[in-house]
Amino acid sequence: MLQANSFDNAQLYKAGKLTIANGAHVVTNEFYNNFINLTGSGITIGLIIFILIAAKSAQLRSIGKVELVPGIFNINEPFLFGLPIVMNPFFLTPVVVAISTYFVIMSVDMPAVISGFLIGGRKMAIWQACTLIISTLIYWPFARKYDKILVQREAATLKKDEAEGK
Repeated sequence: MLQANSFDNAQLYKAGKLTIANGAHVVTNEFYNNFINLTGSGITIGLIIFILIAAKSAQLRSIGKVELVPGIFNINEPFLFGLPIVMNPFFLTPVVVAISTYFVIMSVDMPAVISGFLIGGRKMAIWQACTLIISTLIYWPFARKYDKILVQREAATLKKDEAEGK
C-alpha cells in the first residue's frame, strides 16, 4: 500500500497536480521511513544518545559506540539484537512510545533532520529534531535503570573473577 501511494504521488507530480486536493497521499513509503522509522525501528537514536552521555556500564558504552554511525543512517539491527532491545522488558515502553510519531520523504538512509529539511524545509527539520529529543527523553529513565543493573552485574562478575584469581 505504501509503495502504491508513492507511485500514485509520482504520477500526480508528473502531471503537475501533486496536492492533497487532487488525491495525493501523505502516508507513503518515504513518509514511513523518514517519520515513523526515523533512525531505525523504535527511533533508537535517543537510546544511543543516553548511552554515549550517561551510561556507566561497559557493555552499554561498548554497544553505543558501535551503533552510533549506523544508527545515524537508520541501521539499528545490531543495536536491536546486540543490546538487546528485542525481548527486553526495559525497552518495550519507550519503543512503542517513540514510534508514535506515525500520527503526525526521501531515502531511508538519509540522516534525520537532513531528510526533514529536504522533504519539507525548516519546519520538517525542526519536527524531526523534536522527535529525536523526545526519543532521548523517553529512553533515558529506562536505559538508566538497565544501565544500573548491568553495572551491578559487571561488578559482581569482576569481584567473582578476582576471588577466583582470574
